[in-house]
Amino acid sequence: MSQINFLHFLSLNSRLPPDVTFQLTPSSSSTTTTTTVSVPAHKCFLATASPVFDKMFYESDNSRGQGMVIEVKNVEEKVFRMFLDHMYGKEVVLEELSDVPSTFGMFQLMEQYNIKDVKEKILARMKSQTVEKANFVTIVNLVGLCDEHSEVKDVLQSMVSSYLQENLGMSVSKLIMFMTEHGGMDGQAMASVLDMVGMVGGEEEDSKEVVQESTAASPQSRRGIVMEFLEYCDFPGDKLEEMVNMFIDDGGR
Repeated sequence: MSQINFLHFLSLNSRLPPDVTFQLTPSSSSTTTTTTVSVPAHKCFLATASPVFDKMFYESDNSRGQGMVIEVKNVEEKVFRMFLDHMYGKEVVLEELSDVPSTFGMFQLMEQYNIKDVKEKILARMKSQTVEKANFVTIVNLVGLCDEHSEVKDVLQSMVSSYLQENLGMSVSKLIMFMTEHGGMDGQAMASVLDMVGMVGGEEEDSKEVVQESTAASPQSRRGIVMEFLEYCDFPGDKLEEMVNMFIDDGGR
C-alpha cells in the first residue's frame, strides 16, 4: 500500500465531497454506543487501497451512482476510523488496539477487504493479548462471530483453551457437564469438540466419563454447577437466581 497520506480529504474542510457512506451498527454488547454512526468516505481512495472495494465500486452495476451506503456491523467506531485512516495512508498503530475485541474488529476488517500489509502484525498482536476473567465471555462470543475455518478463530480458541487449562483446573469437568446439559450435544460429541480446541487435552477419557455421569446428577448438584459457572462469568447478582432457575427448568429436565 502506498505511503502517501490522503487523510486531509477526510476533513470537514475538504473540497472533495464524499461519495460513499459507511453506517456502523454496534454490537448489542457495545459499551460505548448503541446508535448507528455514519462515516463518509471516497470510493477512489478506498478502491486504490483494497481490491474488494475496487470491485465493489467499479465493477458492479449497482454501485455506479453517488451516495452509496455500506453497512458495517459489530465494529466499534474507533476501530473502524483507524481502519479508514489506514485506507487513506496512515500506518496502523498496533498499541492503540488495546484489547482483544478491538484487535479482532480490526483483523476482521482487514480480512474482509483483503488488506494484506498488516494482517499478520494484527494477528500477532492478538496472540500477545490476555484472556482474563473480565473478558472471558466476550472472547468466547467473538469465536461465534468467526467464519468456520478462519485463522483468527483458531487463535481465539487457542487463547480460551489455554486460559481454561491454566485457571479453571478441575472446574473444566464441571464446565463440560454444564455445556452438555444445556448445549444440545451428547457426551461424546462435546468431548470431541473440546478435545479439538485443546480444552480437554490428554484427559479425553476422563472427560467423557464426567459428561456421561452428568445426566444422573441431582437437581441440587446441577444447580450448584450452573451457579458456579454463572458466578465465574460475573453474571449480575440480582439476576443470578432467575437465570439459574431458567437453566434448571429449561435444560435440566
